[in-house]
Amino acid sequence: MMKRTFIAVGVKPTAKLKEDYDLVRYRLRLERINWISVDHLHITLNFLGDTDDQLIPEIVRYQEKVVSATPAFQLTLRSLGVFKSLQEPRVLWMGCDPCPGLGKIKSELDRDLSGLGFKPEGREFSPHLTLGRVKEIRQINQLAQLITLYKNVEVQTQTVENITFFESRLTPSGPEYLPIQVFSLQGK
Repeated sequence: MMKRTFIAVGVKPTAKLKEDYDLVRYRLRLERINWISVDHLHITLNFLGDTDDQLIPEIVRYQEKVVSATPAFQLTLRSLGVFKSLQEPRVLWMGCDPCPGLGKIKSELDRDLSGLGFKPEGREFSPHLTLGRVKEIRQINQLAQLITLYKNVEVQTQTVENITFFESRLTPSGPEYLPIQVFSLQGK
């Protein structure tokens, strides 16, 4: 059997993050965007995709090894942006300040998981929260104003104490994220 899987840092939304997220959604309410539920916001470290059930114990072992050797760290969310381009946005995201702890976990998991046949992404790791997947934007200027409004604005800082290995099930009402296992960082 196969499961669609990924490894991520969960985000515990503060009142400010929820308020800012609601403002962005309200300002873009007339656009065609598939919004991620505020309860499902996360920073993906490794998207593994279709994963053979038989590989899951080995993936878990690698994650335990990497995560348990990494101390808890601070993560700061700031700014808004889009992937592809402002003229042709595909993903609306909230960025993350440079975070050595996150980068360390990502690179070590990339190295270990490549031995199981999971190829590291061909692009530089850009940690972010996906807020929504853009189907169509008619008011590009409204989107541009929001990006400018949030440029370098700190939205939330949190301590990262664990990493989660998720199964993603696609449903008509959107994806469901089911934790396979949660791994505590060193000292937690």
